[in-house]
Amino acid sequence: MPANGEIQFETLKKKYAKGIELRGKTLGIIGFGRIGQTVAKYAIGIGMEVKAYDPYISETNISLNFFDGQKGQFKIKTVSLEEVLKNSDFITFHVPGGEIVSEKEFALMKKGVGLVNTARGGVIHEDALVNALNTGIVAFAALDVFKNEPTPSKELLSHSKISLTPHIGAATNEAQERIGIELSQKIIEYFKSK
Repeated sequence: MPANGEIQFETLKKKYAKGIELRGKTLGIIGFGRIGQTVAKYAIGIGMEVKAYDPYISETNISLNFFDGQKGQFKIKTVSLEEVLKNSDFITFHVPGGEIVSEKEFALMKKGVGLVNTARGGVIHEDALVNALNTGIVAFAALDVFKNEPTPSKELLSHSKISLTPHIGAATNEAQERIGIELSQKIIEYFKSK
């Protein structure tokens, strides 16, 4: 738009008019701790089915608090990693580390899946991701973390089907304030217990 919007508005409108709605799609969440469960709330709120994998959690209750005081309760039972990979339209990662997805796992995924990694670099094997993007197994990826930070591979940085951010997942004013409060509460609790 900045470069050509004034003279090619209709052409650009047609070029970018093939979006994908999230409602009715399945979101796979790999790692279903506090952050994964928060992502599930957003997904449920917009009408997505949630499939979650976590080796330490078998089920949990998700509570949605709405603007008018109403609440919704949803019980999510976790499933196998294979089930998440095979049945998800989008997959998001919220694990502490370790490689979860490589060639073998990409082969299980639905063709055209979208991936989001805001967890840790190396959770997705980056060369395997590039191959999956180039072959159409993965339609697009959004990466906030990289194996070789602060110097991600040029292949990732220049790939047209990857949206990139420089490890800024918690870089909001609100998140930084919550982190400060949480840390101070832990320090207070520590000294109270001594």
